[in-house]
Amino acid sequence: MSLNEKLLSRYTRMSSVGSVGAFSLGSAGSTERLESDENDNWDLLSSTSYTSLSEIQEQISAVRRTILETEVNTDQRKAIVHKLIKLKIKEQDLENRRFYQSPGEVETLRHSLVPINQAFPSRRYCEECGSVVWPVLQTIYECKTCTHVLHAQCLSRISRKCVGAWLHPLEDETDISPFDGQLSYTICPEISLVEQSYECAECSSTFYPSGGHRLCDYLGKWYCQDCHWGYTSPVPARILNNWDFSPKQVCQATYQYLNLMRRRAVIDLEKMSPSLSIISAELSAIIQQRQSVLEMKKYLMVCRVASSLKLLRMLEERQHFVENEFMYSFQDLLDIDNGSLSAWLGQILETWQDHILSCILCRAKGFVCELCSEKEDLLFPFSPGTETCPECNATFHRNCDECPRCQRIRERSKIRSKEDQ
Repeated sequence: MSLNEKLLSRYTRMSSVGSVGAFSLGSAGSTERLESDENDNWDLLSSTSYTSLSEIQEQISAVRRTILETEVNTDQRKAIVHKLIKLKIKEQDLENRRFYQSPGEVETLRHSLVPINQAFPSRRYCEECGSVVWPVLQTIYECKTCTHVLHAQCLSRISRKCVGAWLHPLEDETDISPFDGQLSYTICPEISLVEQSYECAECSSTFYPSGGHRLCDYLGKWYCQDCHWGYTSPVPARILNNWDFSPKQVCQATYQYLNLMRRRAVIDLEKMSPSLSIISAELSAIIQQRQSVLEMKKYLMVCRVASSLKLLRMLEERQHFVENEFMYSFQDLLDIDNGSLSAWLGQILETWQDHILSCILCRAKGFVCELCSEKEDLLFPFSPGTETCPECNATFHRNCDECPRCQRIRERSKIRSKEDQ
């Protein structure tokens, strides 16, 4: 029975006794039934689980009829009118999204499924039935957000909500999901089968004593073989806690989510694991390289020659590297382990350093150590064997004594304080 039919049938029963607001009419039993019916109706109208445009339009029609049935200038009518306004905003939002949809795009369970007409670079399987998909021979849909793939005939069977739904949140959405745009840093918080009532954490199918259930090392929950295909992936929590990159079995939803989050800089290494660089020489080297990136950035940002050469654009694919030195993505950690990130950063730093040392505009901003005889050598904050004063940002040799600029500043301050006295 649709929402409209439910509301109409209940209001028909109410009208035989009195209006919705006239609870004083009829017997005591009738009054109790009216109050119960009204509460049930309000629960229906307060539901926020409607995500398709047709369901929202149906609910809008029901809310409008409810407003006409309620008494004027009551708190209940005000609350229902407020609900109507929110539904209209949600309806407009979905209509705008439909305007920007691709041809043939289908939306269900927060997936944005588009038809695929070209072959995949590798063999792919339908996430619903598990069989091979052939885009050239079959009608295949793929989610633009989470890459969920399925046959056209499997659209009615889809049960997994898009793991990238957090990218496009709906108003009043109250669903609590582990896939919320952040990564879990707890090592396999394993939940027992008893706590899961011997049911799959995704599709709620019953587990049998013969087995067939699999553990997701990321979420710590048990899944059936339809929701857990045995795919493996390094787990962020094990990397940050133990520097362990060994692949672990994860469910299909987690596998999609980790791929979606792979290049998003959401890992604050200084906050999550500040001492990790002590046990990892590779990570310690990357931290030094990233510090050099930030030091060279100061010169390149004010150099018009570097701007014309677009040297800072060399880090475009890892924009967070020029913003701070602590944020990392999941892919950054994987590339640190296989050594590719160090080599990639080394080439960029070499190009930047060559420009700064040869550019007359950048060389003009260099430093000369005032504490030793090597006056001809230009020093930069990223030069090896140098130290940068944290107070005045002057650069000098690491083996030299206290910063001379700070000494002069303190002496001037003393002289001024005496003159003021």
